[in-house]
Amino acid sequence: MCGLTAVYYAQASPPPSTANLGSALNKSLETIKYRGPDSSGTWVSDDARVGLGHVRLSIIGLANGLQPLSDESGTVHCVVNGEFYGFEKIRTELEAKGSVFATETDSEILIHLYKHYSVNFVQRLRGEFAFVLYDSTRQLLFAARDRSGIKPLYYTLSGGRLLIASELKALPALGLEPKWDVESILQMGEYFDDRTILKGVQKIPPGYLLTFRRSGHLFLRSYWDHNYPDAAVPDPRTVEEMVQGARERMIEAVRLRLRSDVPVAVYLSGGIDSSSVAGIATSILREKNPEAKISTFTLGFPGTKDLDEGPSARRTAEFLGADAHMVEPSEKDLVEAFEESVWHAESPYFAFNAAGKLLLSKFVHNQGYKVVLTGEGADETFGGYIFFIPDYLRAPDPATRDPVVSLPTDAERAVLLHKIESTPAPVAQLALQQMSYTDQAEARSVLGGISTPRSWAAILFDAELFVPEIPWAFGKAEGTMMIAQGLEPRARENAASGKWHPLHTSLYVGQKVILPWLLSAMGERLELANSVESRPAFLDHALVEYVNSLPPSVKVRPVQDENGEWTCTEKWILREAARPFVTDELYRRRKMHYNTPIARPSTSPAKPALTPLGILLQNRVTKENVERLGWANWSYVEGLLNEFLGATEWPTDGGLSMGARKLLGVLSLITLGERLQIPAWSPRKAHL
Repeated sequence: MCGLTAVYYAQASPPPSTANLGSALNKSLETIKYRGPDSSGTWVSDDARVGLGHVRLSIIGLANGLQPLSDESGTVHCVVNGEFYGFEKIRTELEAKGSVFATETDSEILIHLYKHYSVNFVQRLRGEFAFVLYDSTRQLLFAARDRSGIKPLYYTLSGGRLLIASELKALPALGLEPKWDVESILQMGEYFDDRTILKGVQKIPPGYLLTFRRSGHLFLRSYWDHNYPDAAVPDPRTVEEMVQGARERMIEAVRLRLRSDVPVAVYLSGGIDSSSVAGIATSILREKNPEAKISTFTLGFPGTKDLDEGPSARRTAEFLGADAHMVEPSEKDLVEAFEESVWHAESPYFAFNAAGKLLLSKFVHNQGYKVVLTGEGADETFGGYIFFIPDYLRAPDPATRDPVVSLPTDAERAVLLHKIESTPAPVAQLALQQMSYTDQAEARSVLGGISTPRSWAAILFDAELFVPEIPWAFGKAEGTMMIAQGLEPRARENAASGKWHPLHTSLYVGQKVILPWLLSAMGERLELANSVESRPAFLDHALVEYVNSLPPSVKVRPVQDENGEWTCTEKWILREAARPFVTDELYRRRKMHYNTPIARPSTSPAKPALTPLGILLQNRVTKENVERLGWANWSYVEGLLNEFLGATEWPTDGGLSMGARKLLGVLSLITLGERLQIPAWSPRKAHL
């Protein structure tokens, strides 16, 4: 919906003039103007110690929603990015308590919730949001991010100032001097924890509230976290009750996200998640207008056979009577959009998925839409990834007692688990290393032996990418242990003790580690690059809390065929809950991962022909550009580049080889170094 920036000069730091602080805020906002092209505004305290800035994409309360917002006494001020759902009911309750509202926007409830409930105000918010609120009477600043991390928010302490912004690129105008955080790059902090590529700049974690005092004291506290039931306690509900409960909450989540003063569309892939959202949205709209239609937008790749979700999405759109729009980028289109997608996400990429999303959101914007509903988050909530299945099989599920559910015996579970772990582990599209079920045993034991974090840990650069001083200074990057260390101690104890079923521990890892990156770098940032707001209905926290409470075997459902062989159906309860709203094809279809397939070059005995990707890497991943980073080893990169440019064998799934992914990661960091004007790293300067 918007973009925000904020500055707070601590007591020991001399503030600038009000004019200079206002100028800095405006320059900062200019760098993220695409997030809110409809209006902008700033607020600066009389003593110039605190400043708030905001750019607005107007969606609710179009006429009078200019931010920053202030209360009637001029003592509480805020800037908000995102949406607060159900705000009308909250507003009515607050008005009954004496609150007087000056606008029609949902954002204004933040101020009045704070005034009535003090520091407990954040628990009453529902939606996807990031905000900064300043109480001038108490000289306290609060900043928070929504429970799932849909909306980004960065902070750093620099020169005695707290700087906050929706994107990294907004911080230099506020006074940050960008420097590489090479330890974070080595350990992939951008993916695994709260670090970024910039030294000293961190993300506010999902579900956390930051508080900053004039003394300079900063602290973070969790206001919400995922929880799961005791694995040994039977669930008294029938499966039918569970399905109905999930369906009701899915409908409510979609209904809330249809609230808008501008037209709303739906991203539609060929899978069950987005199709469920589209089907439910259509059903809700037709309650008032039987002729109502939704508009759907799909990314397709004709000519790639099973990799193209376009035909399935078209059939779903026809089933719903939707106005369907297809975007079918070529490899040239994806290659040309790659560096721009990196710039907007401010993260290394290893494939063209983000470039595809950037092109899709641009098309949505050009069609006149500001809001899209999405199916993101369903896999991490309901158990949709293939690597969740081994973790489901690691322990029995005594919680599921409904007689309609047939479960494998311990011996049958062990056979199926052994079969999975004895075959080569699937390689994720973003992986830079081979997945293994046998290594990093100590790290896996910290989380009860699950393998899901090892799947994510395959997203790590080789140590050889870095100049020798870096691995020597920071040690070997062991991704699985870093993921485990970054989780709440409560969660690690529940995992290691067996209180949580292994599937639920895996879902927790998915929700806390990789999902916030996916939502931001593969979602929100790419939509708002084109002034489009995305709304992931499956991450409504009331729905998430309900699904978290369900037993494992209704999420990953074991099924026995006529030969006695067991298989597992992912997201089973989502399929059942969504069945009235989707086609039978979608109800039965297995998970397909979002892919942006790349064409294969024609080859000759003499020399392979370069594709647009080959030309891009040859032109941009050069000795000069790599050595300008300061921390990268050109001889290693040159070997990857020569191998890729001379390759004659290609992945059969239309994706990229690991070498190509690594090169795209290096190109990502070259791009960010150039555009953020990050000086070359050196061992001496790294300690200054």
